[in-house]
Amino acid sequence: MKSIVLAAMLATLLPSVCLSADPPAASTEIRDGMIKVAVVLSEGATVIDFAGPWEVFQDAIVEDGHGNSVSPFDLYTVAPGKAPLHTSGSGRHGILVTPEYTFDDAPTPDIVVVGAQAGGPGLSEWLQKVHAERKMIMSVCTGAFKLAKAGLLDGKEATTHHWFFGNFARDFPDVKLVKQVRYVQADPITFSAGGLTSGVDLALHVVADRFGVAQAQKTADYMEYEGTGWKSNRLAAEFPTPVTREEWSGQFAPESALTLHVVTLGASPTLTADIPAQHVTGAPVTLKSAGGNFSVSLAIAGHPATFEGKATDSNTIAGTFTQDARARPLTLKKQSAN
Repeated sequence: MKSIVLAAMLATLLPSVCLSADPPAASTEIRDGMIKVAVVLSEGATVIDFAGPWEVFQDAIVEDGHGNSVSPFDLYTVAPGKAPLHTSGSGRHGILVTPEYTFDDAPTPDIVVVGAQAGGPGLSEWLQKVHAERKMIMSVCTGAFKLAKAGLLDGKEATTHHWFFGNFARDFPDVKLVKQVRYVQADPITFSAGGLTSGVDLALHVVADRFGVAQAQKTADYMEYEGTGWKSNRLAAEFPTPVTREEWSGQFAPESALTLHVVTLGASPTLTADIPAQHVTGAPVTLKSAGGNFSVSLAIAGHPATFEGKATDSNTIAGTFTQDARARPLTLKKQSAN
């Protein structure tokens, strides 16, 4: 450790949500494949984040002016490259998927779906290009991080999976994080959905916006989907978020000990540090980690410090504590966790 509907009927329920960009005019002839939907994939893509909206758009069968059944959404995948990639898989490789297009040769989309995934070269630039062309972009779950990284959410509202609220607020302070909703409209063409099944609600909202609430309900019924968040944009109840706590401590001098407190809300950790010998309590800590290597910065007024270390096992991190230009060895051991 993931917004849109018929304005005339739902404007009073969803005052902050307006129509999607460039919906087909009433006089536009409905035809097969008239709306191009590009589903972005990269390594580790969460399956339901893209499969949920895909199923909604796939199942949205409408009638044209002659009474013929029409599939208005044309779905395709786009990725940094065309090599097969693995989706999420609960600690192991998931489904093997071969993308159809790259960012360089993909057809121009009308709608882009970005779920939780690793991302890759060219993604930010492609999203910026699509946004500049006034095409709709919708994120699902932590796909919101990809939109924010591309600068599409600066000064705007957005949401993401509730486990990652803390990380999102920390990484993108210029974005107004909205909680307790299924989806959020950032601007006329940019939307973000909460976690996982919220992407189904946002996709149904798109169908309702384009073809009416009755058509969206028909699609939901075919899917045997009983959720109503696409109509109300409200959560039935607040989702519980687990809280875990850890303490790591060690001596960097005979009379000087450092204790790190790690409180993780969902998947969002907050770190503070105590150094009793220096009368330091609850100093803010910034952590960077990769491949078992840890870089810790302690915001101690007048005497900032760092700790660079490497995990030697699951309960031990050995490295160097540096403060006031003096470096000393320090080994942190996990003292407790709950």
